[in-house]
Amino acid sequence: MSAISYSPDQPASQVHASLQRSLAVMDDARKCSVLWFGEVMRRRLFRDRGCSSINQYAVQELGFSKSRTNDFIRLARQLENLPTVREAVASGELGYTKAREIISVATPETQDTWLKAARGTRRELIREVKKAKRAARVDPNQGALLPSLPPVVAPRELPVRFQVDLTPEQEARRAALVERLHKLGGAPNDRAELMLESLAALVEAKELHDQKFPRGHLAGRPPVQIHVHESGGKMTVQTHAGERELSRAESERMRCDAAVCEHGGRNTTTIPPRVRREVLARDKHRCRAPGCGRTRFLEVHHIVSREQGGSNEAENLMTLCASCHRLWHERGGGVHWRRTA
Repeated sequence: MSAISYSPDQPASQVHASLQRSLAVMDDARKCSVLWFGEVMRRRLFRDRGCSSINQYAVQELGFSKSRTNDFIRLARQLENLPTVREAVASGELGYTKAREIISVATPETQDTWLKAARGTRRELIREVKKAKRAARVDPNQGALLPSLPPVVAPRELPVRFQVDLTPEQEARRAALVERLHKLGGAPNDRAELMLESLAALVEAKELHDQKFPRGHLAGRPPVQIHVHESGGKMTVQTHAGERELSRAESERMRCDAAVCEHGGRNTTTIPPRVRREVLARDKHRCRAPGCGRTRFLEVHHIVSREQGGSNEAENLMTLCASCHRLWHERGGGVHWRRTA
């Protein structure tokens, strides 16, 4: 079905029929957009487009605003957690507008009941949704945050699992805080990155409070230092789960911006500290990957690698967050970013 081209001065019946048909087409297009967006999220296809997060992909590749990005992420996540509802939307059994109402209150356990309720009129469905929200005392503006997708793990790089149990009240608080962060555009899509940035923010706030350092002073250095051991061309890092080998991409990323300590020798840095400070200041302490702009876990990246003759001159360096820097090396330099002033 396609919309009827606009033509003025038509009879009332024709105008009404054309409007109804156009609205139906618009509803179907919105439904398909969310489903395709969810596919990009679920399979992490944004990485194939050179983006380290779904937020960056939406802004850079689709031209979405911050609010539209958050809306699509929320809808896609909720549909992913409600497979029966998602199937009904994909098959055309459930329209987009009714689906938006259902996913604001449905759970995996109640989705079948809500699908039955959706067989009535939209007005009746809205009334039932409002009743359910009042009964559960749910803020209509607060969407449920679902678990993020597992990260793509490079071969030979085994994940270190970290699990935490929350009370129902703690989970409600966590979901509300993350939802607010998403609305502000400040929450990474990956759960691991979210946890690390939260801890970094606490450390930074404590240092600012106790030591009264200016923010610019703290922004010039990483929030933590990680000791990595290199032997025989392999890099390993010590964790609570034992010593783990880093992937090729992680190893290349470490060599790009690190302090090097050789046994019996002097400590050196891959980038002179003065040049590193200059690059961070020039890039305003923000990741320069298009559509990212994160301000924590920043690293300095060589646009042309030193192995290929690249220098440590500021013109060959750009600021990237750890996620974008990792993506660049995972793709073997296949992400083409132009440094912006």
